[in-house]
Amino acid sequence: MPRSLPSVSPRALLCALLCAVVCALLSVAAPPALHAQRGGSKKPPGPPPLPDLPKVPSTQTGLFAERDRRAAEALGYVRCVERTVGAVRAGLVGTIASTWELACVNTGREWRGVYGEITAGMPGAAVRVQVAARGAAGAAVRGVAVVTDEVDTTLVGAVLRAQRRGASVPLRGRDVTPFVPVVLPQENIMEVWFLPLPGTAGRVAVGGDSVIQMAKDGSRELGHSRSSPAIRFVTAPAANARTLTIASVEERIPLVSELFAARELLTQVPEVRVRTRQFESVLTRARGTWVHTALPGATP
Repeated sequence: MPRSLPSVSPRALLCALLCAVVCALLSVAAPPALHAQRGGSKKPPGPPPLPDLPKVPSTQTGLFAERDRRAAEALGYVRCVERTVGAVRAGLVGTIASTWELACVNTGREWRGVYGEITAGMPGAAVRVQVAARGAAGAAVRGVAVVTDEVDTTLVGAVLRAQRRGASVPLRGRDVTPFVPVVLPQENIMEVWFLPLPGTAGRVAVGGDSVIQMAKDGSRELGHSRSSPAIRFVTAPAANARTLTIASVEERIPLVSELFAARELLTQVPEVRVRTRQFESVLTRARGTWVHTALPGATP
């Protein structure tokens, strides 16, 4: 039976949607049974080959850009979920069936909140309803509209599968601050990042970053982080503040969570600075791109 979402806080609802989608691992088909053959037994097939993993940049600028790209995508993902949940709560979407799951995907033109179902025998997902952030077009409510545009159902299915895997993992640091799994498709794999939710009662959590690498279709895990940095809190900017500095624990390149927080805080101040032990990076609303400065004593 369809159900309406209960009246709870947006933050609690966001955690519920992203952190408790499924409480079990994906089932994986068992290998075919061995059958006696004349001349010996048939060996079971080996594991599928690993895909080509993303190449790690070799320069300071390249490494920073890769982490910042993930931070920007993660923020887009979280905001997509918040907008989609807001549309549901505002009555724009109607009732949500209990079998539907929410995935947020970047179409290249916009973020799309997609409610769908993984169907046996289908590589993708059956799409039930889509929500996009679009001005005042159509039936938009607060800049959000239900859309029927084409969407990559294979990508939606992969995100849902990876999201299930993320939701089944005991979230590190959840007793300290809310964490959510954020699914970020890469060229040949899926990454499930665990990042603290931005903004909690005058402070912002950073640290605790971890990641699971999944097959491109979200069907199996390829690897995961063995450790994660300590969780810390940054005081939110005071009213009318013009800048905010995040002191990173890293030597040269900030954590994804630190860049994630910096981009979120840019909605509250016109300038944010992230300072590692060797570099300071500055992002402003007006410029929109990072400017890096080597600190005294920085090594080449």
